[in-house]
Amino acid sequence: MSEVISFTPPPHIAMELDAISELGLYKGKNDFILDAINTMLSAHRELRTAIACKLYEKEEISLGKAAEIVDTSIEEMKKILSDHGIKLKIGTSIPETKKRAKTVLNMLRGS
Repeated sequence: MSEVISFTPPPHIAMELDAISELGLYKGKNDFILDAINTMLSAHRELRTAIACKLYEKEEISLGKAAEIVDTSIEEMKKILSDHGIKLKIGTSIPETKKRAKTVLNMLRGS
């Protein structure tokens, strides 16, 4: 999923983004901003945990993907979800997997 996100930085940040682009260390502002976001997420486990819990709760990611985002084991992720009051989604899967399963069933049924 790719989405255009725009924002208007304060003047001092806009100048710094221009300078970063001119230095040639990044292909452009977007690459720098992506690197900055990845660095921020890497440094803040509690933020990654909150994101993983929210995405799992909304059934947008699997338990395994949530554990990957938090950089922990599946067993620890189960405990984290429980600590956040989120029930495990036993027997359910993310929408894409459900769609694939439905397609396979239709193929097997000959529809």
